[in-house]
Amino acid sequence: MKPSIMTMNYVTLIQDEKMTIAEVPETLRPEVERWLNYFSTGQLPTIVTNGNAAGGATNEN
Repeated sequence: MKPSIMTMNYVTLIQDEKMTIAEVPETLRPEVERWLNYFSTGQLPTIVTNGNAAGGATNEN
């Protein structure tokens, strides 16, 4: 999944030390943290929702 332009704007401002993660609106903070992590480690963490990994298949009968 690609990040939104707004998310990338916040990531850039944080990387340029113009603002901190605490200044990011709460609704966008998890996504901004996710992409900051990606740019520092090279790996995107798996988002878990309702016990299932995002994008994963479910095993329903």
